Amino acid sequence: MASSNTIRRIYAMKDVYPISDITDGVNPIHVQVGSQTPPSNRIRSKRAALTYNHVAEKFTMPISVAAKELGVSTSTLKYRCRELGIPYWPYLKMKSLATLESSVLGFARAGSQHIIRHIREEMEAIMDNPTLKISDETKDLMYRMYELKKKDEEESHRGCLVKLGMGIA
Repeated sequence: MASSNTIRRIYAMKDVYPISDITDGVNPIHVQVGSQTPPSNRIRSKRAALTYNHVAEKFTMPISVAAKELGVSTSTLKYRCRELGIPYWPYLKMKSLATLESSVLGFARAGSQHIIRHIREEMEAIMDNPTLKISDETKDLMYRMYELKKKDEEESHRGCLVKLGMGIA
């Protein structure tokens, strides 16, 4: 009778040699060896399971973190993004819009609610279509917020120097 190692080899080679030729009429013990699905098919099935909605939920995080959470490698996620029509990961766009939103909230002035609404609408539009560019109005707002923040920091710095007696008032 054939040993279990021989039977494993027989099952591994079943496509090459018919079992009846090798076992000489002896009923081999059925042994399950390895996975039934080849590794390449497992990767494809994981990649195919990534829908646009699954991927779009992760746009607010770096691609390496998103890949970990989705259970695939970064390369697999990038490959699937290209298949879904996402040419590049929009994390930096989303991050800059979130920073802009927090800056506007930090300088909360009367009438800033429509600005916040505009920023959130733009973020949603990018979630739907990551190839969209940030609008010129939003870029202008980013620049104005940067200037406002810079001016505020300079005044704060100047105030500290005056308190220390080092600045000219």
